[in-house]
Amino acid sequence: MTRAICIHGHFYQPPRFDPWLEDVLPEGSAAPDHDWNARICRECYTPMAHARRLDGSGLVIEALNAYAWISFNFGPTLLAWMERHAPDTYQRILAADSASRRRLGHGNALAQVYHHAIMPLAPRLDKELEVAWAIQDFQHRFGRAPQGMWLAETAVDLDTLDVLAAAGIQFTILAPRQAKAVRLPGEAEFHPVDEASLPVHQPYLVQTPGGHRISVFFYHGPVSQAVAFERLLQNGETFWQRLTAGLEAGLRAIATDGESYGHHFPFGEMALAYVTEQARSGRDGVELTNFAAYLAAHPPTAEALIHENSSWSCAHGVERWRAHCGCTTGEHPDWDQEWRRPLRRALNYVKYYVDDHYFSAMARLGAHPGNILKEYGQVLCGAWELEKLLHRHGVTDPKAQVQAARLLAMQRSALASFASCAWFFDDLARIEPLNGLTWARRALDLLAASGGPDVEEGMVRILADAHANRPGAGSGADLWEQEVTPRRPKMEELALYLSLDGGIHRGARATWPGLELHAAGHEHGTIQVQYHWPRTLERGTLALTALALARTTPHRHRLALSRILETQSEESLFQESLQQAMRLCAMLGPFDLGQRRFETDILFLAPGLAWAWLTKAAALSRERVLALRELLAANPEIRAFVERRTEAQAVRLTQDLPAQGQALVELVGRARELGLQCTWWEAQNRILEHPQRGRMLEVCQHLSVRATP
Repeated sequence: MTRAICIHGHFYQPPRFDPWLEDVLPEGSAAPDHDWNARICRECYTPMAHARRLDGSGLVIEALNAYAWISFNFGPTLLAWMERHAPDTYQRILAADSASRRRLGHGNALAQVYHHAIMPLAPRLDKELEVAWAIQDFQHRFGRAPQGMWLAETAVDLDTLDVLAAAGIQFTILAPRQAKAVRLPGEAEFHPVDEASLPVHQPYLVQTPGGHRISVFFYHGPVSQAVAFERLLQNGETFWQRLTAGLEAGLRAIATDGESYGHHFPFGEMALAYVTEQARSGRDGVELTNFAAYLAAHPPTAEALIHENSSWSCAHGVERWRAHCGCTTGEHPDWDQEWRRPLRRALNYVKYYVDDHYFSAMARLGAHPGNILKEYGQVLCGAWELEKLLHRHGVTDPKAQVQAARLLAMQRSALASFASCAWFFDDLARIEPLNGLTWARRALDLLAASGGPDVEEGMVRILADAHANRPGAGSGADLWEQEVTPRRPKMEELALYLSLDGGIHRGARATWPGLELHAAGHEHGTIQVQYHWPRTLERGTLALTALALARTTPHRHRLALSRILETQSEESLFQESLQQAMRLCAMLGPFDLGQRRFETDILFLAPGLAWAWLTKAAALSRERVLALRELLAANPEIRAFVERRTEAQAVRLTQDLPAQGQALVELVGRARELGLQCTWWEAQNRILEHPQRGRMLEVCQHLSVRATP
């Protein structure tokens, strides 16, 4: 008799990419991190890849790759960001799926509809694109075809299930309240069920209108809710008890936002690691599995009917993404969401004209519009070069290739505007609706550039009916004019990235995934800047006569430029501080009797002085070390800077263990003497994975790692 549990994490972030540069620009609300992807990666995605297990004395036993033990899905746009900005975490996610395949015969990873669009509100073509591109992205990253696919907000209708099944997807996951009726083995008729009466310990077959069949797992509602909203992750043992209580036979599956494990609930990944260890040890006869493995071992014998146009996060079906239904985060109970309807109408308006123009214009180029569009996901995930796709569909003329590339990018931009988060929260002026509108801005630009109609005025008229709740934000039309359209970059502004050292020099480059800039030289008082837009194959040279940070430069680019300058300045100031500190150390003697502070204000020299002493480049008396400790404690930002450098130095030393073991021990000891609050997190990871860990007793002791697993 099988008793199994399956824990699913839905890992997703809104599509934060700038539609022109195809990278995430700084988001001030995420400070001190660069953006919210980076912040949540630091708080959740990376800790999940190194989830701590502690012994009774608080020593780290293991850094568990939790992804190898749970079912999970990552949004394709989030994985694209992670591949570029968090490659180590990205690789551990891929490795986790491979490990689960070896253990269970089936991988833990599920695909996810590409842009996290609410599928019942999308036309059939868009549903097929969301699924096709998701499959192509998954195959490229995980090296296999996906067996399951996560639907955004678990929003479902029969047509969506038909698209999944037709594409070869075997199963999806829904909330228990989305089941309408079931027919168990031996029963002639379906009988109604609700969230409380539905047996969730088994998969169900659902018949689709197109004659396909797909399996559906319904997750366990109460335990999933407890993880998401009742702080169940505060205690690993309590988590285990709730997961397994009353489990007699079959599967108990839970599903929550993956960000619960570390972002919503700090150290939630440690509770998950505890539960994983209980299952690995065979406690209570419960095993840990994934959906695909359970489905292969226990094919469905029961059937289900679903509530169409239903979801896991809206009690009114899918109204949260098109109407003022009353579903919000609850942060501002006095605000209304009447803006949701005109926002969807405006984006549907754009998509109508995008589709109409696309199909006629692409056909004139000799390519089959539907076929080339469905394969465009191969380009988006990096499996194919754009030119390969165009040649494959008979578009070989260079001018025709640029036109085709514009048309494909136009469709991609229009689809991206429908990411569910644009409607999920409580105000039109939030970052998520503005991001959706920014993708629509890009789609309209490409519509015009490819010879399509100018429909912006009609779209703005619809947006005028949407009103933000934030005081002073105005209508959707106001936001379009004041917040969205100014995000469209000007080449003069982007060229500023070439001049961060005070001027543009021949050969200077600035590169993003969506744009490449190259300073080709100066001629007749102008600067020749070569550009290349990879998504549209457009190339050219601009002669720029003046470069200044104009007041019209979008706020996001101001933030990006300032962060680059801050990083450069921080490093140069540190090197100057270190140089002057070394000179000072050569002249310093012991304190006089009763002296407690340095002779002069050494705040500027503090980082260099601390670093020189930490790395044993200079000596300081005991009294001066204590005075420096007090100075750092009184200036937390300077201390945090020294802590970051110290943590990075520890990681560098772990790259040459055990040879650098003594140096690492001394660094940790001196950091503690200075009162630094370093985490040593990444250094611990390196030690935990080191084959000679058991022989480095002193290193393990200083870094709170148990020498024996």
